Amino acid sequence: MTTWVIERRTSLISLLKKHDREGARRDLLSQYIHSSGPAVGRTLSQQMDMELLGSWVSPDDLSNAKQAQGRVLMRNQTRTEGRDAKIIAELAKYLPILEPDDFLPDKPFFHLVLSIAEDYQRHCDGLRNNQIPLELVDGQEFKSKLLGKREFQWIYDEFWISCDEMYGPYFLSDDPAHIDVQEAAAALAAIVANGSGRTPDPFDPLFRDMEACAVVIDRRPDLLALLKVAIKTKDHSAVERYPAVQRTEAKENLRNYLDTLRPLLTSFIERGIPFDTWTPPTSVKCDKHISAHIESLRIPHVSSGNPGLLIHDLGRFSEDVELRSRVDGIFQRTAITFLVNTSGSGKTRLSLEGLCRHWGFYFILAQDTNHLGSSDSGPKVHRDVSPTTGFAWDLPDVDSVEFWPTKNIEIIDEQLSRVLLGRLLVFHLYSEIIASIGITEEHKRQWLLFQLKPELEGHFVSDTFSHLTTYTSLLSKDEVADLIAAMFSKLRRIHGTGFHLFYVIDEAQVASHATSSGFQRDGQEYPVLREIIRVLGAKSRLYESSFVICGTDIPKEGFTNAQFASSVRWTSDTGSFDDEAEHRRYVSRFLVPAYVSSPAGQVFLNRMWKWARGRHRTTDAILRALLLDGCQTPHRLLSDFVEATTRYYPTDYSDPDEPHRYTIPAHVRKLPNGVFIEPDLLCRIQQVLFHYLSSSQTPPPVAADGTGLVSEAIGRFIDRSLSQIVVDEPLSVIRIAQSVCHRYPDPDSDVDSDLDSEVSFSIESWFESSFSLITHHQDDCTPRSLAAFLTYYLARAVELGSPMSTIFSFHHKSIPDWANQTAKLVVPPASQIGSYIPYDGSGSLLTSATTRGDVESWLDGSEEQQTPFCLTHTSDPNLLFTLQLAGGRYLRIILRTVVSETVVNKPLVKNIMRGLEPDQLLLDEETTANQAAVVSKLHAPRETDDPFSVVRVVASFPARTHLNNLPAPPKNSPIANLNTGTFKKLASEIPASEILEQIVKNVTAHASGTRKRPAESFVSEPPPKSPKSPRLAAEPPNSPIPSRARVKRRAG
Repeated sequence: MTTWVIERRTSLISLLKKHDREGARRDLLSQYIHSSGPAVGRTLSQQMDMELLGSWVSPDDLSNAKQAQGRVLMRNQTRTEGRDAKIIAELAKYLPILEPDDFLPDKPFFHLVLSIAEDYQRHCDGLRNNQIPLELVDGQEFKSKLLGKREFQWIYDEFWISCDEMYGPYFLSDDPAHIDVQEAAAALAAIVANGSGRTPDPFDPLFRDMEACAVVIDRRPDLLALLKVAIKTKDHSAVERYPAVQRTEAKENLRNYLDTLRPLLTSFIERGIPFDTWTPPTSVKCDKHISAHIESLRIPHVSSGNPGLLIHDLGRFSEDVELRSRVDGIFQRTAITFLVNTSGSGKTRLSLEGLCRHWGFYFILAQDTNHLGSSDSGPKVHRDVSPTTGFAWDLPDVDSVEFWPTKNIEIIDEQLSRVLLGRLLVFHLYSEIIASIGITEEHKRQWLLFQLKPELEGHFVSDTFSHLTTYTSLLSKDEVADLIAAMFSKLRRIHGTGFHLFYVIDEAQVASHATSSGFQRDGQEYPVLREIIRVLGAKSRLYESSFVICGTDIPKEGFTNAQFASSVRWTSDTGSFDDEAEHRRYVSRFLVPAYVSSPAGQVFLNRMWKWARGRHRTTDAILRALLLDGCQTPHRLLSDFVEATTRYYPTDYSDPDEPHRYTIPAHVRKLPNGVFIEPDLLCRIQQVLFHYLSSSQTPPPVAADGTGLVSEAIGRFIDRSLSQIVVDEPLSVIRIAQSVCHRYPDPDSDVDSDLDSEVSFSIESWFESSFSLITHHQDDCTPRSLAAFLTYYLARAVELGSPMSTIFSFHHKSIPDWANQTAKLVVPPASQIGSYIPYDGSGSLLTSATTRGDVESWLDGSEEQQTPFCLTHTSDPNLLFTLQLAGGRYLRIILRTVVSETVVNKPLVKNIMRGLEPDQLLLDEETTANQAAVVSKLHAPRETDDPFSVVRVVASFPARTHLNNLPAPPKNSPIANLNTGTFKKLASEIPASEILEQIVKNVTAHASGTRKRPAESFVSEPPPKSPKSPRLAAEPPNSPIPSRARVKRRAG
């Protein structure tokens, strides 16, 4: 007679949890207790059974179980007299693994089999009033239904099967040709289970699990063939000798190591968070109320004693509608999502927030100073892919006889498979533990935290995943593949059929270029990143999985083939600190509330917005330094930080009583780099600097092909589709301005040495190099950027009292009588009442109009556009400005820039001059009737009797325009060239420090409000509410930047 043996006590608990039929749990419990006794030479301890069951059932259930046993058996016997008896009798014909007696009510699986049968009968057609038409209970059809039922699989998964005859009766057809994978898996599980009685047990315990057997058999046709033969011949010795089912030393060592991890991982789950709370270093002496406030923030303590702001309040984004929506847009189940933006823009935090809500694996290919994440994956792209492994960094020619033997793909596959297996093994162990106590959403966040710090208390290693690779590396490739397939199957059983896994690969730019010539397909090279995605996707192809790939520079060209085209998504939706109110709320959280409300605290928040707006890492880096300093000298520390990252010391705040207490770490200098500038980026960078010479407005976005600005951490994407790049962050702009003022340092030279040298660069050379770049990059250096560049020099030329004849070269037959007069820049008063007033040099020089209305507002003297220069919005932009001559007369200048290497020909010059006439100025969009108003405003003075004289000017670079070939214009409508010789001489007289101060003034001018772009905030936090006594006395009020402040430097 066949005997069912319960081998693992906890298995019944799992089985009981699955049953929710009324009375089924009590019945099964009673029958389990009743059936406990000798079986196959083993004695089951009744007391042990009770203790194990006590972890799930109530004490009353345990104490009353035996008393209820008799009543249960009597009720079951009664039930078998009716339709249940008929069902059991019919099913017994098709379930030869059980003897007829095994279906009696006093057997452990009576209710389980009955439940399956009742589920089956509900799938049959024509059922009415719970009547079971026995003619529909077809043996083969029922067998198929039964094998597909999870309840039935539990029999094999949770219990070992042992019988007197080990072959034949495994729900198998008499014809081996009809045996499928599931039937073969049942047979293999029984064969392996039978080996448990031997000493030593020769079989891998993995194959006691029927589902694990199925996934292995499915990928091994030869094993399926052996099982079919064994079933037919009743000789399974060949199956027992099959290598995959054998115990091996490598697998035993791996299993033993996992056994040591189980109690440690259980303790970790009970503790909840692997990070201690960060507190200031003992060397920092700060007041108790500051220490108490910092401790109340519960900031995680990461490596090297740093406060972990990156993971502070991890999971908080789910509470904010906008931030949650951004995360949802990245974590799409049906796609491979590439999240690309500049360094420090928030990609990592967004990916971690997603993994707080989704099961997944976090792989980081290059760790930063936080040392978060395992190092198991990064080396597989670098150190382990070395010549010693046979990896060919440079593939031979595709036609070479040496091409095909290269094994790059196989090497990457093998290395990553071992890494993936390590993650799966620990995740399966973690899942088993949490399943025994009930899985919650918080467990997803806890699993992520363990991946960020894979260290278990009491363990001898600091990186569990990395250490696991020492065990998985000893397994054969087939053994690794078997275990991966089995782990995925087990995980789906634990988490349900809807289980979905996200692979997050951070710092992916490391693999987007590495070994780019090591892989080819159809004659085209592609990066190792594509191979990483392919390998991981192939290993989980039978299960639901997706990818989120984060990086700063990932060329799209590597993912345009048919394999990826339909599933790849690209996004740059990281958000940024572009809203002052949200930025202030975020920074205020880390400051003592009393200091926030003090005058000094308010000034500090203003300065933080002034200097640190933009990418998130800049703000967090300053706050990290502030925390390490005990929040004691915020203004001095902010100034020191700016100097450390830009070599420019701010002069907007000074307090001699604030000592230098904290040295900014060297690594923060990596923040916005912008020093090693590729030649093809120089022109784009100069356009930005030209803009900030004249304007404090956010510069227009750079075209999407300027992605080098993003990868070099100079610019950032501000849209969702990687199409708009801006360079507008103060620290980044100032740093590249310093680089330009130091003659573009050699990439091979020492950065600190270059930046520490005195500012001695002649701006004349910069001026000349600007036009040299124009010559070679005419498509990039636009007339608009050149016009912005010229405004600064025009303003300085006028300020220095240069006569009009030295600034402009007039037509030789029409030189105005005022040509030798000096002039001054004027602007209309904001009130629109009164005469034009001199420009005092305190505000922005240029308004870049985006609409016709902007131009008219500038002409009207709008307060928002009260600048001396206006650049029109038209396709051929014109620079407008007003001069008042020493004699009192007003001149309206309309200037057009032309980029040309050759002399501008006469017809083109004629057309340009015609387009500069007031009645033609904005005709590309508006009607003639509307144009009359513009013409009137161009000519109309403010409370003066004489109309403005309109001067039309052409500024062509690098070639000149010969106006003398044109007919002489009327005396009241002079035409002129811009005199570049005057500007070259002027440039030689302006110190580089003054240029730098002008750029600093403009790039930091937006001290309040919201930057003019989509408001995409990284945080949304209310200000602290708990009142505390102030630590810091009120500090001196903010002081403006002097017009020509010295570039201050200090040793160290």
